Amino acid sequence: MNVARLALAIGLLGAVLAAGAGDAQDARTEHLLFVEGGTFQMGDVLDDGVRFATPVHEVTVSSFYLNRHEVTMEEFAAFVEDASYVTSAERGSNDTARRDGEYSRRLASRGTWLLDPATGPSWGADADWRNPGYEQSPKDPVACVSWSDAVSYCNWLSTKEHLPIAYDVDTGSLLDAEGRPTAEVTKVRGYRLPTEAEWEYAARERGKKVRFGNGRNIARSSEMNFNAADGESAFAEKGECRRKTMPVGSFGPNDLGLYDMSGNVWEWCSDFVGRYEEQPQTDPYEQKGMMGPRRAARGGPWVGSASLAHVSARMGWVADDRCNNIGFRIARSK
Repeated sequence: MNVARLALAIGLLGAVLAAGAGDAQDARTEHLLFVEGGTFQMGDVLDDGVRFATPVHEVTVSSFYLNRHEVTMEEFAAFVEDASYVTSAERGSNDTARRDGEYSRRLASRGTWLLDPATGPSWGADADWRNPGYEQSPKDPVACVSWSDAVSYCNWLSTKEHLPIAYDVDTGSLLDAEGRPTAEVTKVRGYRLPTEAEWEYAARERGKKVRFGNGRNIARSSEMNFNAADGESAFAEKGECRRKTMPVGSFGPNDLGLYDMSGNVWEWCSDFVGRYEEQPQTDPYEQKGMMGPRRAARGGPWVGSASLAHVSARMGWVADDRCNNIGFRIARSK
C-alpha cells in the first residue's frame, strides 16, 4: 500500500471511530459525536434556584449522536442555497396560526427579537440570519433562525444522506422510519434536534453534577461566550460582554468533546417546554408544553448572564419565532 492510500485508509478509520460506530453512514457527518446513553438526575441538581428545573427527577437516555458544535453560518448557507429555502424571518408572514394558534402567529409576525445588553430588547423587521444585528464570520453559529427553520435544515440534511426525514414541518410532529408520527425518538432515523433530556445529559458530560456545558462550575468570559459584564455572582466571574457570537470552537470543549454547550447562542430542542414530574422517565419527549406551544431552547446566549448559561436553564419560543441569539445543533438516534 502506497503512502497516499495508507493515509486515506487511516483517515476513513478515524472518521468511523470518531462517530462511535462501524456504520459508514454515521461517518459522513464529520462533526457528529457518539454519546453513550445512561441514567442521570435531570434538573437543578445543585439547588441553584433555576426556574422550571424542578423537581429533580431520574431520566434514562438511550445512546445517540450529537454534533460537536452549533450549526454554522456557512453550513446553513449551503442549505439555503441548495434548497432555495426562505426562512421564517424572511417570509415575514407565516403559517404559525394554523399550527400553534393566533397568538403565536401575531408574536412571530412582529419580526425578529433583537437583544443587546447596551440598548435593550427591540423588534427588527429586517433582521434575519444574514443580518442578525452584529458581524459574523462563516464559522459563527447561525442565529435568527426559528424552530421551523432548524427542523427544515434537519430534513434537508437527511434527504441529502438518503435517510428518512425526522419531521413533518407543517404539524411539528416527529416521524419514524416509515414516516409515521411518533413520540419515541429512538424510532427516528433522520437528523433531528436533540430532546431536552439528551441536551442536558450531554451538556453535563453524561449526567455529571456540573453547572456549565464546558464542565466548569464557575462561568468565566475567557472560557465561554456570555455576558460577564453583569458582574460577579456565586458562580460567575466579572468579565467582558462581546455583544456578538464567536466562531464555534473558540473555547475549550467539555469532556465529551462538545463545544459551546453554554453560551454563544441558545439551541433549539425538539420537544416543548414541559412540566417536570417526579417519576423516573426513559427518553422523554414532551408533546404538550406547560407554557403553551413553546419549543424548548437550551444553553444560554452571548447576551445572557451566567444564570441563563446554566445547564439546567430552560427557555421557550413558538415554532416560527426567532431571535438574534438563538441557533441549533443537530442530533441523530443511534
